[in-house]
Amino acid sequence: MWTRKAVVYVGLGTILVLFAPFINNLQLFLLGTTILGFVAVHSLVNTRPIDVKITRSFDSDQVFENSNVSIDLIVQNKGRSVGFLEIYDNLPSEIEVNNGSNHTIIRLHKDELVINKYNVNCRLRGQYRLGNPRLRIYNPSFLFFYESDIQSKSSLVVLPQIEQIEGVDLSTDFPKMYQGALPIRRIGTSGEFYGIREYFPGDDFKNINWRVFGRTRKLMVNQFEREDISDLMLVLDAREISGTGTILRNPLNYSCRGAAALTSFFLRSRNRVGLTIYGETVNVIPPDTGERHLYRILTALAEVKAAGSLGLHTVLGDLRNFTPRSPVMVISTLESDPTSTTALREITARGFKLTVIAPDTLDYDRDSRIISPTVYFTASASLDNKITEVRSLGARAMRWNPDTVLSTSLAEVIR
Repeated sequence: MWTRKAVVYVGLGTILVLFAPFINNLQLFLLGTTILGFVAVHSLVNTRPIDVKITRSFDSDQVFENSNVSIDLIVQNKGRSVGFLEIYDNLPSEIEVNNGSNHTIIRLHKDELVINKYNVNCRLRGQYRLGNPRLRIYNPSFLFFYESDIQSKSSLVVLPQIEQIEGVDLSTDFPKMYQGALPIRRIGTSGEFYGIREYFPGDDFKNINWRVFGRTRKLMVNQFEREDISDLMLVLDAREISGTGTILRNPLNYSCRGAAALTSFFLRSRNRVGLTIYGETVNVIPPDTGERHLYRILTALAEVKAAGSLGLHTVLGDLRNFTPRSPVMVISTLESDPTSTTALREITARGFKLTVIAPDTLDYDRDSRIISPTVYFTASASLDNKITEVRSLGARAMRWNPDTVLSTSLAEVIR
């Protein structure tokens, strides 16, 4: 292929050759011919393909959002020496280079191996396919180059960022009992003493600590560790409308982070957690426990894309087989979903402990002029109406500003 330098030379030589006869100037004609001959000779020099092998390695192929990944681009020359080799490593737009460079220029001797190191920041969850590195070889005069892609594709999985949630009780009042249940270090009923607290009307008299009453003349109640396991189901809205906003700030991305934080929190409490994703299709991950199950859910959240328009009612069939009176947490703004009212009413009617979390990015969209002030006020009023409607069914509901800590917002809604 031609460089700009070659194009300028050919253009200049052609002008001289064509213009010289008009002014009867032999010197200009010879100069133009010399330039064109120079370009013609160098078009045959050292632009043939080379034998280069490129491999890419990571310090980790599974990371969380906003994590840094070190990439080694290993270039091995198996053919002739190359005096000027330009290498560009193709990266997705969601991955940002923050140290070093994915573009380098090197000189390769025969059988030489060169490693180009650089760090990238993974800003957004997803399963990324890093493309083939591109090579460009120049001839000594830099008039021509040969360009090709080297087959070296790699995969990088970026999991949703997990926010630590502490001191929030969202479990069911009717836990599912299992044989050989384990203490989960939370207050409940069993034979293992946990602590004491002040007496409140309605507490069982048999739990009053009379020894403490004898010393302090205050009614105090014994608390015990729970030895039960609850089933919980997270329902995630992945419809096309949930991707409204920027590539980094949209309801779907924040919904995935919220689901990841809640999954981690409940699994650490030794509960069983399931995940239902609806949008283009309905994807159900049955409730389970353990670290392997956590990464199964995180991987599913990393792969979620905003698509489709299936309503909330499409998940009712899977919830009918779920344990009654168990917590169901719907993470959605419920926007443009005419089936949401009927679906939420049926979920609460079946006795599920319903919590609705609506990621609210409207303020950011307005400030960034993604939406107009008129659209902002209309959408905000609609979301408030949805929240009020959910609360009228006896469920918990909240607008979650993603710039605030999720556990703080949850603590306010369950008081």
